[in-house]
Amino acid sequence: MNYMSQQPRIFHLMQLAHRALFRAADQRLQASLGISAVQQGALFVIGKQEPCKPSSIAKALDMNKSAVTTLLTRLETAGFIQRVADAQDGRAQRISLTAKGKDAIRKSVPLTKQANADLLNGFQPHEVETIERFLTQVISTSARAASLTSPEPSPK
Repeated sequence: MNYMSQQPRIFHLMQLAHRALFRAADQRLQASLGISAVQQGALFVIGKQEPCKPSSIAKALDMNKSAVTTLLTRLETAGFIQRVADAQDGRAQRISLTAKGKDAIRKSVPLTKQANADLLNGFQPHEVETIERFLTQVISTSARAASLTSPEPSPK
């Protein structure tokens, strides 16, 4: 048996788990609230930091500016958020929830809690701690690796 076949397929399994998890979450949230999991995440961020800047949403969700702009346009078109000019900087925007956005958060919290419970069903508390520690380490290790391999700005 060669070395590669003996190694756990963690990266591949995490990729498959991520896709399956978000596919299920998107289906559940679309059916019940008309939003995707990413849109739900944005609503949660806005709700915690309201009114917030798009850059805060981008940072919290680890998204680039153009993706956040598209996300906010969809949420605004669907009536979940509203954009207003920043009082200090008229070029900047602040994002706030509408009544529909607040209602979507209220209704989605039990869905998220149930999804978490379903994921952890059958695991002992010490196993849940290990899962949390592992995932936190993956995030940290990946963020460090990404920062080390980020392209250098080109000289002008």
